[in-house]
Amino acid sequence: MEFLLHIVEGIFFVPFIIWIIYFFVFSIGYRIPRKQRFKNTALQHQFLVIFPAYKEDAVIVESIRSFLKQDYPSSLYEIVVVADSMQDDTNAALGHLGATVLIPKYEHRSKAAALNLAISATQDKQFDAVVILDADNLVYPDFLQQVNRSFASGCKAIQAHRIAKNANTDTAYLDGISEEINNSIFRKGHVNLGLPAALTGSGMLFEINWFKQVMPKISSMGEDKELEYHLLLDGIFTTYLEEVYVLDEKVQNRKDLSNQRKRWIAAQIDTFLLTFKNISTIFRTRNWSMLDKLVQWSIPPRIILLGFIPLWIFILYILAPILMYKWFVLYFLFLIALCLAVPDRFYNKRTLISFLKLPFIFMAILRSFMGIKSGRTTFVHTPHGEKKEDYSN
Repeated sequence: MEFLLHIVEGIFFVPFIIWIIYFFVFSIGYRIPRKQRFKNTALQHQFLVIFPAYKEDAVIVESIRSFLKQDYPSSLYEIVVVADSMQDDTNAALGHLGATVLIPKYEHRSKAAALNLAISATQDKQFDAVVILDADNLVYPDFLQQVNRSFASGCKAIQAHRIAKNANTDTAYLDGISEEINNSIFRKGHVNLGLPAALTGSGMLFEINWFKQVMPKISSMGEDKELEYHLLLDGIFTTYLEEVYVLDEKVQNRKDLSNQRKRWIAAQIDTFLLTFKNISTIFRTRNWSMLDKLVQWSIPPRIILLGFIPLWIFILYILAPILMYKWFVLYFLFLIALCLAVPDRFYNKRTLISFLKLPFIFMAILRSFMGIKSGRTTFVHTPHGEKKEDYSN
């Protein structure tokens, strides 16, 4: 029995130490002072701006009004809203604002299908790049000026800095912190160490010809992960613009959080398996960025690591205390990595109080794993608009 426990513990320890060292290295990378500078340019590119929207009557009009405040020539960008299952009054208001409104008739609903519809409907128009925003996203007036400058410098794939638009519940506040940890580790930390940034689903820009070539190949519920996969296959570096902000609405209760993460986890598993099939090619071609992404996509949600390791230490304390000490060290290293990755502005009283809700978030994420199968094939919508915390979930 003791021998078997040693084997199980050893099997567990190998991936956990890889994952936590990964977090630690890129958390340090985040703290490296580095400023990105792109030269001013007189060249102004033509942008296709796509807002996929499903039942987003509560937020989409505000988002379009916000975007129209760009200090960029209105003749050089077109806003396309893929208006799925929205009210006629909303669609009329969007048209009055000058947006191109597409009413889809999907056989299979997905964000990828919405993006493909927008590309198909604008096929005869000339654009240099496509910008993808979610229906709830707000941007500052210099957004297009900033991405235009980066694009003119040769960046073919760009991820803007997505930040929380709301913090009206503890779940939304913690989700905002989680987003910033992702920005620190998977975006700024990566770029600072010479690796491409991860995509985050919105606030993204791609060179239009590449996008038109790749999007028809994508039909899954995790289009951002598949886009990353194709970027890495094609050797395209994703630039992270830390000072170009996209305000994104955070989920406000644990039920919505569980549903959202169900889709994310399913997409991550599918893309990991797709990438793992090509592991021999990764080593043969020395595509280290793809190898990095393979490790990243193997990592479970952080909250699972935070909750599982203490439980595992307790089991070892009962069955084999000698084995638990290295797990203490590993957990301590993990906590240091997370502390490094949390931006300084979150070191306050509210964060401390919100952390008391982490056990409930842990249970919500565990529930997500139960619905992974449906997350692969069923469109899971995260509703937007201000709500209250639901303490029944």
